[in-house]
Amino acid sequence: MIRKQIALLMPGIFPALLLVGGPGLVRAEADVVTTVGGESLQGTVTFRDGDALEVTSDSGQKERISLAELASVNLANGDPQWLIGGAGVLTANGSFLARPAVKMDEKVAILADQGGSLLLTRQNTAAFFFQTLRSRDAEALRFDREGVFLRGGDFMEGAVSRLEEGRVTVESVLLGQKSFAVETEAVAAVLRNPVSALRAWTLKLRDGSRLRCKDLKIMQGGVTLHGSPYRNYQVSRDQLVELRKGGAEPLIELFRSRWLALSGGRSLAVAALGDEASLADLKEARVGMEEKRVEREAAMNEAKAEWIRFQQIVSRLKAVASREASNVHRMQAQVQDKIRRVEQDQRTVQQADEDLGRKMGMVEQATTKVEETRKKLAAIPREDATRRRSVEQHVRNAERQKQNFERIVNQARAVQRRHVNRAKSSQRLVDMARERVLQAQKKKKEDDLAHQEAEESLGSAKSSYDLASSDLREVVTDLHRLDFLIQRKGVEAEK
Repeated sequence: MIRKQIALLMPGIFPALLLVGGPGLVRAEADVVTTVGGESLQGTVTFRDGDALEVTSDSGQKERISLAELASVNLANGDPQWLIGGAGVLTANGSFLARPAVKMDEKVAILADQGGSLLLTRQNTAAFFFQTLRSRDAEALRFDREGVFLRGGDFMEGAVSRLEEGRVTVESVLLGQKSFAVETEAVAAVLRNPVSALRAWTLKLRDGSRLRCKDLKIMQGGVTLHGSPYRNYQVSRDQLVELRKGGAEPLIELFRSRWLALSGGRSLAVAALGDEASLADLKEARVGMEEKRVEREAAMNEAKAEWIRFQQIVSRLKAVASREASNVHRMQAQVQDKIRRVEQDQRTVQQADEDLGRKMGMVEQATTKVEETRKKLAAIPREDATRRRSVEQHVRNAERQKQNFERIVNQARAVQRRHVNRAKSSQRLVDMARERVLQAQKKKKEDDLAHQEAEESLGSAKSSYDLASSDLREVVTDLHRLDFLIQRKGVEAEK
């Protein structure tokens, strides 16, 4: 008896005994129907139209049980005891659908292979389970707060906003928006506390689902469920393991039972051996537990080394990202200095343009004066030599003034060209500096992304280390318990 218990809880030690079975693994030979009056009927159950079951005994006698008379049905399918599924969705009415959720937004939740007879809105969704809960996870998880339960045992409280592309996002007042990978980081996402009716039907399915429904109809070959989240949802006899009316078992206890059944070497399981185990059984169990301790210590050391390696990577990438950010700020400041220089050069060009325009106006005035004095000279008779000599002198003076203004214009034009060339050169420097800033920003973005990915990997490595450490502590606790039981057995044997 004890060896079979140990084999169930520690499959690596007694693999052959696991085939024999332990508590709850005995094959059933017949379907069992229990009525509301307490009567138990055994035989082969057939689902019939008209909300009734037909039980055929080994002798061939048939008895019809209506839905109103029915308390429970246990179907013999030759499989081990029913265990709740690992990943899945808990609905607001206490149902657990053993199908992974692939997406959730502000309106609906979408499951894998979801048909039209199942409508799961956000309002009738209570929680998502992304991984199989460990025994200690089941003891720690609560539904009285919204948030994400993480692999290391932490709970980030906040509004679960969406689930998509393998990541769940939670928005916290203190920590802001955070996203977690459902495969490695997030164990469960809690939206609300489910409300399970005391008097409702519970259906356990072969895929590990537990369905809760008030409105159930028996049909030919199975049952049909109505009411949110079900819409004429049909469950065939082949899918069904158990059908029972009444209150539902606590979901977390079902998860805990699943983990204890599927995973060996848990402290509660070892403690359950108690005084019934023989000294030889306890020593044999301790050998297997010591092997598991060595295995988990190696796993913890490997996880610790990986965690330290990611710490070093994160520190290096953080320094690179910080240096690149400083470089971008410095280059942006240089661009602003060059822009101010361009603006100053452009103002100088504008002033040179205005000065050139004024001086060209002076040349035009001088040209007009020369033409006017020449016309005046042409109007004087040649006989009036005195007046002609005076006006000719005015013409020469006007021409000299025009030449002086033309030289000034040429000088101003040369100055204006120099300022234009300088402004163009400054603008080219600005364009080159901006291009360098864009390249630096691209490099900074790449460095920030690498740093972010390293931070996420560091979180996963830390969670893996915490998990490995916790697993090792559990095994050490088991060893201490076994040592205590062995010592006590030895003392009792000496007496």
